[in-house]
Amino acid sequence: MVDPAAPEKPLLLSALREVLHAHLAALAAMIGASRDEATSAESRPENKYDTRALEASYLAAGQGERLAELKQLVGWIDDVGDAVGPVVRLGSFVQVDDGGREAWLFLAPQGGHTIATPVGDVQLVGTGSPLGRALLGAEAGDIPTFDTPSGERELEILEVL
Repeated sequence: MVDPAAPEKPLLLSALREVLHAHLAALAAMIGASRDEATSAESRPENKYDTRALEASYLAAGQGERLAELKQLVGWIDDVGDAVGPVVRLGSFVQVDDGGREAWLFLAPQGGHTIATPVGDVQLVGTGSPLGRALLGAEAGDIPTFDTPSGERELEILEVL
């Protein structure tokens, strides 16, 4: 049963999109700065042991990979629909009770981000993670269990949007 006081999914999706697009722009700017550093005349090696340019190029390459992953995630989130269902699936917002602490999760192809939204922080959970796999197919009232490095944990699902 959907709580009438629960936030609306379109509002939450809009907040996620806004923040992720801002992250994307900031990361693109950082990559530009890293590339400039790697190719600047000041980064030329002063001797055979000077690795500043090499280190800067490694940083730019790593940031480039992260940018590609983030672009893929943003593209996917831009296409997520507003449908709300009783079963947790890719694109669902899930409110959980984690031992007396309520939290919002968003099931995505990849996780690792925590985004500030009107309902508070929403953690993106990848479907490949133990938590993501445990949530898939669950419904409000279910208590899925999943493995963590410190042992088995469980969460109660309060709401699915």
